[in-house]
Amino acid sequence: MKKLLSLLLAVLMLAGLTAVAEAPAGEGLLIGVVYKQSGNPYFQASVTGFQKAADELGFTFLHDGPDDGSSDGQIRIIENYISQGVDAIAVSANDPEALVSVLQEAKAAGIKVVSWDAAVVAAGRDLDVQPASAKSIGLTQLESIAQSIGYEGQLAIVSATATAPNQNLWISFIEEALNSDPAYANIEYVGTVYGDDEYTKSYDETLGLINLYPDLKGIITPTTAGAPAVAKCVLDEGKSIKVTGLTLASDMAEYIKAGVCDATFLWNPIELGYAASYAAVALVNGDITGAEGETYEVPKLGALTIETSTAVNEAGELVPTDGTISYLNKLNAFTVDTVDEWVNIL
Repeated sequence: MKKLLSLLLAVLMLAGLTAVAEAPAGEGLLIGVVYKQSGNPYFQASVTGFQKAADELGFTFLHDGPDDGSSDGQIRIIENYISQGVDAIAVSANDPEALVSVLQEAKAAGIKVVSWDAAVVAAGRDLDVQPASAKSIGLTQLESIAQSIGYEGQLAIVSATATAPNQNLWISFIEEALNSDPAYANIEYVGTVYGDDEYTKSYDETLGLINLYPDLKGIITPTTAGAPAVAKCVLDEGKSIKVTGLTLASDMAEYIKAGVCDATFLWNPIELGYAASYAAVALVNGDITGAEGETYEVPKLGALTIETSTAVNEAGELVPTDGTISYLNKLNAFTVDTVDEWVNIL
């Protein structure tokens, strides 16, 4: 009987050890998520990704964004997260520089910082997580609109805010290609205007372009919040202007089917929030430090490799920065043949 009790005790102890070893990697962790603006469907989708990761990894997360899409609003949210003692902050920045000071305070308090979607400069983060390289995102949009307008005619961009780091980087690659690639020699770039991710302002800025440039043939809108307003304006004005950009399928199905857009593009924001969560937990647990060459596993996305990030300097040259980045490298095209497949997802 004693031997049986001893054996049973050993089995129970082993089971207990196994349970401890298999505890979710994020159990007991609190992550503060900051996005650019509250109520934005794109960021609502990304929250779904954070929730999916939370269910798998066991962490708890808070999420918030300013109503006005301001950096000041993001700073107040981050300060609140610091006071609550979060283990990590995952932020999509409205301005790459404006959040550095408060995020350095977070880092000094032992909080890990991941930027995602729109990067904070290197001094304010441990790692940046992006859907694809900025160059590929920018040039995918440019090539799409070039095909739509037959590689000739006037082209404009309706962007988000003037300080948005991701949009500005994508636009820099578009402008560089327009200036240097002979394939685009017959495209006249008339410039960029900013809708500030507000529907009415994006609509009005598009209307201003149409009135100012009656021969306008194409518009790129690299912002999910502004894209529906741009396409609606073109449709309302009855213009044969083609629109492309980074959009939600559900926002643009009407305009794709109406022929305003031949194609629009987007990564899956659910996957982006999901991957950012795994990066944050790996940083908190010390599985990675954010150094170049490290990898971290994200289910269904595989091993994501951390590499040195780059930026465009004042001379228009792509140069390495002090920070690091990892890419999902997935960009989906929404066309008349595919958009309905995505409408219930994005």
